[in-house]
Amino acid sequence: MDNYIIWFVLGLALAGAEMLVGGFYLLVCGIAAGLGGLVAWAGLGFPIQLLAAALCAIAGTFWLRRNPISRPGGPQSLDLGQRVEVEHWKSATQLRVRYRGAGWDAELTSALSDNGAPPTELYIIGQRGNTLLVAPTPPAS
Repeated sequence: MDNYIIWFVLGLALAGAEMLVGGFYLLVCGIAAGLGGLVAWAGLGFPIQLLAAALCAIAGTFWLRRNPISRPGGPQSLDLGQRVEVEHWKSATQLRVRYRGAGWDAELTSALSDNGAPPTELYIIGQRGNTLLVAPTPPAS
């Protein structure tokens, strides 16, 4: 069996393993193995193949260390900014609201203005367990 076939199979195996892990370092190693396969296919010797693959892996690893792949910092709620209707106030900050056809416990996170009656509609700005965090104005997007 030719060297380039072994390199390409190794590269595909590493890229496939990357799909299970998700850190991108195995993908860099898979690309490096693919480069080793291209060098082997070009007819260069095994030391040159190994050197090309190693340099590609090292360069890719340094690149990943300098440019980390950013991911969202946790689950993003689709409820943020949605309007809720006040059913009744339990206290100055605790209330019961109606959202999606169901009653929810809610907590007011910011002070209301002193212009008379409390609002009948508030906006979701967060969630703590099963308690919605609400405010009189929608969150900034």
